[in-house]
Amino acid sequence: MITGSDITVNVIASVIASAILLAAGVLWGKYKERRKFGRNLEEYDFYPYTINRDNVPEFNLKDFRLGTHYFLKNNDYTAARQLIFIGEQNNVRGQLEPAEQKVYAKLFEKYEGRKIARPSIWKIMRGWFGSSGNPFQIPGSKYCCTIWPIHRTRSLPLKTMSRADICATVRRTSSSI
Repeated sequence: MITGSDITVNVIASVIASAILLAAGVLWGKYKERRKFGRNLEEYDFYPYTINRDNVPEFNLKDFRLGTHYFLKNNDYTAARQLIFIGEQNNVRGQLEPAEQKVYAKLFEKYEGRKIARPSIWKIMRGWFGSSGNPFQIPGSKYCCTIWPIHRTRSLPLKTMSRADICATVRRTSSSI
């Protein structure tokens, strides 16, 4: 005959086993996702921006070259596409030597750079301001955000371009008109 304590032990054991299997599945999924999508570019040592004495980010062509060679040998879809985006922002094709331009062209083709090199302004604005509401309306300002103030900030790295940075830039630029 089955007693109440036997059922309780079975239920507790089942719950513990389920929790262990769930945790293992979550960890396995995170591992597979990391392998598929990769890391962010800023997690690598060759992130192509350095901070100067005035706390202003500067583009570093040497680190950019290291990144291009690394991503040709190793696969990291996310970081390589971020590197391509930053390279296009900073016009690296005009700064690289002919041999390095060929390396960059291989990287560009390998990671489908043509799809990310010139994203539409709508995609950029949706990322900065969110998809809800009017993406061009800046709260607390009578001005609307236009394309040209953002163009002035192209040399900044992707990770520093927050909504507050864009709004401050637009307000500064609009007040100087």
